[in-house]
Amino acid sequence: MNPILMEDLLGYRFLSGITVSPFENRAVFTVAVQDARSNGYKKNLWQVDPFTGKTEKLTSHGKAGAFLFEKAGTLLCQKPGKKPGTTDYEYLEMDTGKTEPAFTLPWAVNKLEKLCGDLYLVNADIDTNYPEDMTEEERKAEEDYIKVGELPFWDNGVGYVSGHRDTLFLYNKKTGEKKRITGEKFALGNTAVSADGKKVWYTGAEYTQMKLDKSGLYELDVLTGKVKELLPQDKMRIGQIKCAGGELYVAASFCDKMGGTEKNDWYILKGGKLEKILDNDYTIGCNITTDCRYGRSSSMAEYQGKLLYLSTVEKTCFPKLLGPDGTMEVLFPFDGAVDGVAVCGDTVLFTAMKKGKLQELWCWKDGKIRQLTRLNTHALSGKYVGEPEYCGFVNSQGTRIDGWIIKPFGYDENKSYPALLSMHGGPCVAWGELFVHEMQMLAGQGYFVFFCNPRGSDGRGAKFADIKNKYGTVDFEDFMEFTDHVLECCPRIDKNRLGVLGGSYGGYMTNWIIGNTTRFAAAVSQRSFCNPISDFGNSCIGYTFDAKEFAATPWNGLDRMWDHAPLKYAPYVKTPTLFIHSLEDYNCPLSQGFEMFAALKYHGVTSEMVLFKGENHELSRSGKPLHRQRRLKEILRWFETYLKK
Repeated sequence: MNPILMEDLLGYRFLSGITVSPFENRAVFTVAVQDARSNGYKKNLWQVDPFTGKTEKLTSHGKAGAFLFEKAGTLLCQKPGKKPGTTDYEYLEMDTGKTEPAFTLPWAVNKLEKLCGDLYLVNADIDTNYPEDMTEEERKAEEDYIKVGELPFWDNGVGYVSGHRDTLFLYNKKTGEKKRITGEKFALGNTAVSADGKKVWYTGAEYTQMKLDKSGLYELDVLTGKVKELLPQDKMRIGQIKCAGGELYVAASFCDKMGGTEKNDWYILKGGKLEKILDNDYTIGCNITTDCRYGRSSSMAEYQGKLLYLSTVEKTCFPKLLGPDGTMEVLFPFDGAVDGVAVCGDTVLFTAMKKGKLQELWCWKDGKIRQLTRLNTHALSGKYVGEPEYCGFVNSQGTRIDGWIIKPFGYDENKSYPALLSMHGGPCVAWGELFVHEMQMLAGQGYFVFFCNPRGSDGRGAKFADIKNKYGTVDFEDFMEFTDHVLECCPRIDKNRLGVLGGSYGGYMTNWIIGNTTRFAAAVSQRSFCNPISDFGNSCIGYTFDAKEFAATPWNGLDRMWDHAPLKYAPYVKTPTLFIHSLEDYNCPLSQGFEMFAALKYHGVTSEMVLFKGENHELSRSGKPLHRQRRLKEILRWFETYLKK
């Protein structure tokens, strides 16, 4: 038995995008692997027979993109365009592997959906800052300049987005005709297509100054091109929409009870109006966090005329079934987390992680769950995978807090060990019992790892998740009481060799903790923020997230924002702290890391900062392979220095 090493990431396979053919009993999904030589990800398509479970690799070039089923046995696959700002498509014959050029679209396409006849629905990114008919020479002359006139002006993983709009088009493959559906300043949200491909519903909102959370709902008649407004854009926050059993299901909220943490309820479209069918208190989709996923998957499908959707509850995520009359049932429980679903007849295909395992493809039929792939069996063979042992407790306010510990590799009850408190981001996400490479690597290097879901986490309803204007208070209490509880339960932990680490919200809490207690001997703060006042104007989500979560703005509630700023407490920090930040992180901008780092340096605290070029807020989950390893190496170096002297 060997410990998990940081480089073991290179052997993991990440599954996503499971899609069922509407023409035959076939399904296709994407498998991504890290490639050290190119310092990137190789992505290939695989097919599976939903009934026999037989899987087969379809491509080997490592450059697979989005795809859809064009007809029986043929995929339409997306490729980067030969010219900047364009997108190419090719046909792939699944039985022979033969490819043939299909068409090119003159936009950077986000998503393509098949409609009736020769029509396609196109979601494309359009830069409205410049005329569409600009020549190449004129565009080249503008390359050194960026126009900024809106909020947000940048977005994580994208760059500067002021003036950019996700735009809806109809494209006729036969005639080449392209018809723009949404206006120049309209920002497209989600789309849903009727079973016959003749109707499209979409969400979004028009703005010129500032993009907000609320959206309108619209209906497009594909054959006539006429659009009808079903809901004005200033009424509700609209999330997922899906057509199932001839009904349009809409997840939406007025956000009039708990603001941003309020969960979307379920509505259906009746007589051109939205009718609520189910009060919902759980996140729709998978919100159990791990660093072992890559790629997007659908959280909804139609099953026997009803809506199948994923729901995050407690430490798990599993499918629920919702009918148009509002009756809801759990389709099947799952000991782990389902992260993508598709349906073939009476069979549900899904990608998921079970406790202590990496992703695989599964199916559910007639009440039985069956594992279809074993693509990751080799990756953990002969490796020590520490079991997350439940270590929950009831806090001083009488609230149950779920938590776990992972024992170190080679654990000996006669020895003492250092221990690390690991905190998730969000805050409205949740730890479960899933395999987290970072935790397993740290356990493999001789650390206890302990983690919990404090108040503010997901999976327990909106009330539990609501810590508006309470950041650094109730959550801090939960983390400290959990640490006390872990020390009581695990006497082999050396209380003088405790470390703390986290990213995003977990980075915020790391910054908060080091300014409010000296019990930790070392800290690693990653992609963090420390000052809601400055974050308000720098983060791509600052003007919405900070205003809601701290119930204040820099002009109305300045003192309140400062009270919840870890930066305020920097003079009290004694803990040696490492800051890790990506240069292109626009969620928690680089300036936030610099502010806290500079404050610690100013006050004479031992601290360092490691910056990653070409990375953003997702470094730990989808960053370049060598960068992900280097990040883990830096974390390990810091804790080895201060906890293993």
